[in-house]
Amino acid sequence: MDALIHSFSVKSLWGFKNIDWTQMNPDVNILVGVNGCGKSTLLGIMNAYYSGLVEGEARNYVQVSALPEKLPAEVALLLLRPYEGLQDLGNVISQVLAQEERPQQLMDILDEMFAPTGKKADVLDGNMVFHQQGQVLGYEKLSTGEKQLLLILSRVYLSRKGPAVIFLDEPEISLHISWQRQIVEVIRTLNPQSQLFISSHSPSIFGSGWGDKVIYFEDIESENI
Repeated sequence: MDALIHSFSVKSLWGFKNIDWTQMNPDVNILVGVNGCGKSTLLGIMNAYYSGLVEGEARNYVQVSALPEKLPAEVALLLLRPYEGLQDLGNVISQVLAQEERPQQLMDILDEMFAPTGKKADVLDGNMVFHQQGQVLGYEKLSTGEKQLLLILSRVYLSRKGPAVIFLDEPEISLHISWQRQIVEVIRTLNPQSQLFISSHSPSIFGSGWGDKVIYFEDIESENI
């Protein structure tokens, strides 16, 4: 697939740093760097820019240049951060079930990832539930990490019918190490048309065949002299 975003530059970030990211992969980009270098900030700026949230004087202040300048209207834009949006999980699940009465692909992936605890996804009376040792659990009974995974996969699933740019900020904060190893492949399975940008410290994210997709933050930053 062609890259949805080809390049992104920010001048004078925090007043002293320039970012010039010109070598972007069309599928997966894993941004690695020390704490505080600006990885999460950069993903947030990219999302804001393409969401149209950086406009007018604010756009001039941030001093962003990008190729393309705008994304086509049909491109979905997702910013997924640890523990953000969990209060909307019920609404997101309802959107999934409104699109597809029984989202088998999503449930099969959840069954595989939840297998260590014996949970299996199901849809009963129009609600997503999980069977475990003879009990039927609503999504609200899941652990925080399980809810986070369910939210990520559900939101990606909602984007599956078209191209999407997905920003995934430090998923290792909320995901078990075995899920970290699977998350890139799972997202790409749910939406093969997605361009994925991940900030991470975890070798588990990029150590499962994605090492050639790693971009070191130090290679795209320079001092604003």
